[in-house]
Amino acid sequence: MSHSAGFPESRNLTQEQSRPQQEVGLRCPLPTPQQAPASITPDLCQFLAEEGCPLATPVRDRLRFETLLAELSAIFVNLPAHEVDSQINGALQKLVEFLDVDRAGLAEVLIEQKQLVITHSYQHPGVPLLPSIILDEQLPWYARIVREGKIFQLSNLLDDLPPEATAERAYCQQVGLKSHLMIPLRVMNGVVGAIGFGSFRHSRSWPEELVQRLRLVGEIFTNALARKRADEALLAREQALGQTREGLRELAAKLLHAQEEERRRIAREMHDDWTQRLAILGIEVANLEKHIGTLEKALPLLHSIQAQLVNLSEDVHALSRQLHPAILDDLGLVEALRSECVSFSRRERITVFYHPEKVPANLPPDVSLCIYRVAQEALRNVARHAAAGEAWLTLFPTNLQLVLRIQDRGVGFDPTAARSEPGLGLSSMAERVRLIQAELSITSAPGEGTTLEVRVPLVRSPS
Repeated sequence: MSHSAGFPESRNLTQEQSRPQQEVGLRCPLPTPQQAPASITPDLCQFLAEEGCPLATPVRDRLRFETLLAELSAIFVNLPAHEVDSQINGALQKLVEFLDVDRAGLAEVLIEQKQLVITHSYQHPGVPLLPSIILDEQLPWYARIVREGKIFQLSNLLDDLPPEATAERAYCQQVGLKSHLMIPLRVMNGVVGAIGFGSFRHSRSWPEELVQRLRLVGEIFTNALARKRADEALLAREQALGQTREGLRELAAKLLHAQEEERRRIAREMHDDWTQRLAILGIEVANLEKHIGTLEKALPLLHSIQAQLVNLSEDVHALSRQLHPAILDDLGLVEALRSECVSFSRRERITVFYHPEKVPANLPPDVSLCIYRVAQEALRNVARHAAAGEAWLTLFPTNLQLVLRIQDRGVGFDPTAARSEPGLGLSSMAERVRLIQAELSITSAPGEGTTLEVRVPLVRSPS
């Protein structure tokens, strides 16, 4: 026998009072008031019950339910994000107890994944738990009803389920579910979730007015969850922004320090090296003037001056390339990297095996410069830290990406420790790579060498 569990179908008081005299069992024994009461209160319900009014109990239950809805609405107004989940679970428990059902749940509909994910639930002790995820293929008829936004409102499941709901019928028989109400929840004309109630002890009806009230409850829950997710996303963005700002401050400090160190190095080289070498050339030119008439002494001086001028020119060229690689503009990325590998091998006595493969010729200038600078820094790290005699540099396209890979078989390091306190080299490489929407990865372990890889999208999204 079905019943409404504390939410009887509503009746109009004036209609009850105007019914024929023969309906003695439904007539209110109270005299017809001259004026309708301004509001229905618990005291009024108690008075009606004491006077034997047949509508006293349903009116009292309706008042209790409306009071519960008002309390729930008040709770979820401006509720802090960290309290939303616990309050929803508590509200589901109150609804289960008030409606005299056994289980309630709130679910999120994932259309693309074809899943119904149970996010919140409450059930009486001994009642089967709701599955955390309901796949469309497990309950196909039920999933279709949810996606279509239709209300699932069955008082006696085994009798009311359609013939095609074979999987649903088997599930109800397995767990002992007798009645079920499922109300889809919509946002912007799309089904985003559902709120459901189940009865295991007995069958029961689901009056339309109750359904609409419970839909309102589901919408309150949905709005609260949407605010929670928005607050959490905002907090995550704020934290990320704070970390970015802190990282930028640290990077700016490191760049200023590195700039001063670079200026100091250049000044020292100019003073200690170039100035002295130019002074020596000046002395030898003066000696050349003294012996200009004697070829035996003049020719060796000329040869020495020529050799020193060649070396000085090469050093100036190397410094110029460090400040800005003109070869990149003139000959392109492939040849610029080839020249850098040759120069690095000659300077550091480390063999670099360079393998470019079908590199696109029309790379944007910022991409070419980024790859060149990252390769420079990676090779410098090989020389400083790897203790390796060989390195491999490859450049190749794959899956709409251009990949730069630099490997060595040196001492390696712990990338986790390096990420916690990155040096300027790693920080500058990461920042350069980020600016061209690329990905930087470093694989290493102590004693196992290091592999650095940069993956640059050949088609970039507009910034």
